[in-house]
Amino acid sequence: MAKRILLVDDSDDLRSFLIIMLQSYGYETIEAVTGKEAVEKAISGTPDLILMDISLPDITGVDAAKTIKENPITANIPIIAYTAFPSRKWKQAALNAGIVKYLEKPVSVDILKETIEKFILS
Repeated sequence: MAKRILLVDDSDDLRSFLIIMLQSYGYETIEAVTGKEAVEKAISGTPDLILMDISLPDITGVDAAKTIKENPITANIPIIAYTAFPSRKWKQAALNAGIVKYLEKPVSVDILKETIEKFILS
């Protein structure tokens, strides 16, 4: 059975590109546009990994990650952040929220694939 990735990003173009990329690698994808939608789909969609932007229209990806990690149903799902926020403050907040890796945009396809494989297969 294919591994399932929840992709959370409010950019339609980037989300579409990443979905095509992830599906070409054999992953199933679930989409979310907001942090609250990410939390709901993490619970209902049982993804094997979450790829989450930090800047979202309602709550931040950091806040969504905290909520996901506090729920026993979703606590063990690895969350990878990818963001245009390069500051140490955001990176530290993300790691404190339980995010396993913090990638800064633009992220090369090779690095993104390698990072996903590292955490989805462990």
